[in-house]
Amino acid sequence: MSESFEQRLREIQHERQSHVCIGIDPDDEKWPEGVDYSPGGLLNFATRIVEATAKFACVFKPNLGFWAAIGAENELAKLIRFIKHEHGLPVILDAKYGDIGRTAEKYARAAFERYGADAVTVNAYLGTDTLVPFLKWGPKHAILVLSHTSNEGAREFQEAQPHPFNVGLFVIIAAAATKLKTPETAAVGIVMGATFPDQLKELDGNVPDDCLMLIPGIGTQKGDLKKTLTNAGKYLYVINSSSGIIHASRGRDFAEVAAKKAEELRDQINKALVVVSAQSIAPSSSPSYL
Repeated sequence: MSESFEQRLREIQHERQSHVCIGIDPDDEKWPEGVDYSPGGLLNFATRIVEATAKFACVFKPNLGFWAAIGAENELAKLIRFIKHEHGLPVILDAKYGDIGRTAEKYARAAFERYGADAVTVNAYLGTDTLVPFLKWGPKHAILVLSHTSNEGAREFQEAQPHPFNVGLFVIIAAAATKLKTPETAAVGIVMGATFPDQLKELDGNVPDDCLMLIPGIGTQKGDLKKTLTNAGKYLYVINSSSGIIHASRGRDFAEVAAKKAEELRDQINKALVVVSAQSIAPSSSPSYL
């Protein structure tokens, strides 16, 4: 059997000593000078960001919405191929797909075939059967199911405790989704925001100890990195930062500044892991580089 998504991610994290996931969300309101805001301009901007930051990352995560907004879907597919073929890194397509039956099948095909992503974010609100079309693509791929997101309003529904359960909806979703994984399916992970680090503790015993996890909310959303690493220690996690890296400068030096920010985040995570480990936190399935 070929290498699974999770095996590949672990190897890259170990080789690069990085848990950093760089979100590529090109925002016209934060656009740098000297680059056209057009489909071609998005590709030019993102390619330069990738070239500058790849050595500090273990995965990239472009958000489909920022590309589709100006009809740059073909450019996004080109970027994903560039990341994979030129830099050997996996790509998570942040699409948050969620639909039923044949529509879900088409979304899975779009993510893994048209765009060529290795993993995709999905929404299980319609039920776990909507995840099955994505699982059929096998262990070289992965899905990351929205569990507890990083936005301010996440608590409104995600922490609700539906009868007869005494846990939040985000725990129910995480537990149900991760149970779908088999050796033949795509990997199943979850999205947990660093802006709600205490909620990570509620997953103990409800998801596998080596659960794949995408953790957004570090950077401009000011998530608590140390507490997040403390509570996520045993999981296979990546820490995402998007605009805090790619839009750190609006000048012509945007790529160079992005590289500095990516390096800073990598080092900040690794230093925090040393502290967490020294405090006798449970060992992590993700490398701590001590």
